[in-house]
Amino acid sequence: MNYKILVNKDHKYSFPKIKLIKFKNICNAEIKVEKKTYKNYLKLQKYLKKLGYIIDVESGYRSFLEQEKLFYEILSLKGIDHTLKYVMLPGYSEHHTGLAIDLILIKENKPLFDFDIKDKDFLNLLHNNLYKFGFILRYPKDKEKITKISYEPWHIRYVGKNLAKKMYVSNLCLEEIKKDD
Repeated sequence: MNYKILVNKDHKYSFPKIKLIKFKNICNAEIKVEKKTYKNYLKLQKYLKKLGYIIDVESGYRSFLEQEKLFYEILSLKGIDHTLKYVMLPGYSEHHTGLAIDLILIKENKPLFDFDIKDKDFLNLLHNNLYKFGFILRYPKDKEKITKISYEPWHIRYVGKNLAKKMYVSNLCLEEIKKDD
C-alpha cells in the first residue's frame, strides 16, 4: 500500500484493491478502513482514552457511490459553496483510499461530529500527537490555500510514522510533501 498517495481535487484516485477491516462504531454504523490504518488508529484511541478523551470513527472508506450520495446529500442540505469547501467530488476523496478517518469525540456519552467538536484542548492534544501513530491532520487551518479544502480538525489521514513525523516537524501538508518527489 502506498501510504504517501495524494488524492485531492487535482489528483483522482485509481481504486486499486485495498485490504479493509470492518467494524462497528459507537453509533452502530459499519465502518471500513485499511488494515494498518486501523491498527494504528486503535493505538491512538487507547492513548487518548488514558488522557480522558474517548474517540471513535464516524467515517472511513467510502466507495465511489457512497461519496456520490454524500456529495449530493450535503449539496441539497448546505448548498454549493459549503459542499465544495468540505466535500470532495466522487473519485477525488481520500476516503476512497481507506486511509482517511473522520473522528467522533464522545463527551458525556454523546457523540460529537465534525463541527460539533469544539474542545480546543482536545484538538490541540490530538493534532500534536497524531504523528506518533502515523497520522496527519489532513486539512490544517494554515494550509487551506494549498489543500484547497477548508480546515477539518476531525479529518485525519494515515501516512506512516516516518512521513507523519517529517510532516509534523516541518509543518508540511501532503501536497507540499508530494512536490519533493
